[in-house]
Amino acid sequence: MSKTGVLIWRHIFESGDAKRLALQVQDLSDLHIVRDLAYVNDGEQGHLFDLYELPGLSEDAPVMINIHGGGLFASYKEVNVNFNYEWARMGYRVISLSYRRIPETTLWHQIDDVMRALRYLKTNAASLHLNLDRCVLTGDSAGALLSLFAMSLESSKYLQRAFGIGGSGISFKAAGLISIMLDTQRKDLMRAITNVITAPEDRHEPYEKYLLDPAKLLDKASLPPLFLVSSEEDLIGKDTMKFEKLLAEKEIPYEFLYFPKGKEHELVHVFSVMYPMYSESREVFTKMDQYFREVL
Repeated sequence: MSKTGVLIWRHIFESGDAKRLALQVQDLSDLHIVRDLAYVNDGEQGHLFDLYELPGLSEDAPVMINIHGGGLFASYKEVNVNFNYEWARMGYRVISLSYRRIPETTLWHQIDDVMRALRYLKTNAASLHLNLDRCVLTGDSAGALLSLFAMSLESSKYLQRAFGIGGSGISFKAAGLISIMLDTQRKDLMRAITNVITAPEDRHEPYEKYLLDPAKLLDKASLPPLFLVSSEEDLIGKDTMKFEKLLAEKEIPYEFLYFPKGKEHELVHVFSVMYPMYSESREVFTKMDQYFREVL
C-alpha cells in the first residue's frame, strides 16, 4: 500500500482516539506532571517525553518507561495518558515516550529514537529523580514491538553492532507487553505498513532481517521476565500467541494473562490501555504490578 494509504489509516486511528480521550478527561490534581521534555533538542514532536508521578514520591520509587502503540504510523505519547495516570497513582515514576512515525521515517529510525531516549534518561537520571535500578518497561501493540527491540539491543552487543545503535546501560527488571504487534510483514488490516517500514538504505544491512522478522531477535537477545496480555477479541491476538510459543521454546520466563470474550463490553485490542476503567483492565494493572513488584 502507498504512503497515502498509511496516512489515511493514521487519520482513522487518531480520529477514533481523539473521540475516546475527549470522553475520558480526568481530575489530575493528585498528580505531578511534566509534559513535553525533549530527549533530542530538534523541535520534533516525536522526540518528546512526559513524566508522571505522585507529589512527594520517594526517589527510590520504581520507574516505568512506557512506549505507546499506533501501528508504528499513528499517535504520539498522549494516546496513552490514561494508562500512565493509573501507573503513576500506583506509585511508579512514569516516563512516557514519543517517537517519529512511518511513513515519514522508518522502523530503524524509530528504534534509534527509543534508544536515544533511553540514553538520555540514563544520562539525566539524577536530575529526573529516576532510580533506574528499579526500572520496568511497558508497551502496547507497536509500542510492545519497539519495547522488544529496545530490550534486545540493551542485552546484546551483537545486536548493537548489527543495528549500529548503542545501548543505554539500563537493565530492565521486567516488561509488560500488551497485545504485541510482532509481525511487520502483515497481510491483515495492518498490511498498510508492510512496504514502508524499511527503505532502500536498509537493504542487505545486517539488521534488515530483524526488521522484517522481529522474532529473530530472540536468537540473540537475553530478555527479562515478561508479562503478556491479550484477549479473544484482540484484532492481532495471534501475534501474542506466536510470541508466547517462542518464549516457551527459548525458556524465557513469562506470564500470560488472556481474556475470553467480554460479557459487559468488547475486550478489544489494547483494551486495558484504552479503557482503564474496565474491571478486566483493573485486573491487568493489579496482576502486572504484582509481577513487577516480585522482581523489583
